[in-house]
Amino acid sequence: MNVSEAMKLKTKIKTSCGIDLKMLDIPEDGLVLYVERKTLDIGAYKLLADFTAQNDLSLQLDMVNFIISTRALKQ
Repeated sequence: MNVSEAMKLKTKIKTSCGIDLKMLDIPEDGLVLYVERKTLDIGAYKLLADFTAQNDLSLQLDMVNFIISTRALKQ
């Protein structure tokens, strides 16, 4: 996703779920949003999972972060 899309999505998630995401530029995949998994409780995770499902976004877990993107990332 581009910067404009990422900023809009970041704001929408903050408003809808109360979760403050950070942006990360991944060379192979472009911009993604992420949040450290240790900062989310089960309720916040559920809100984020529901939001990503309803908006046709990809929610993936790496070692320490939940990553939100417009498509699944390469492993």
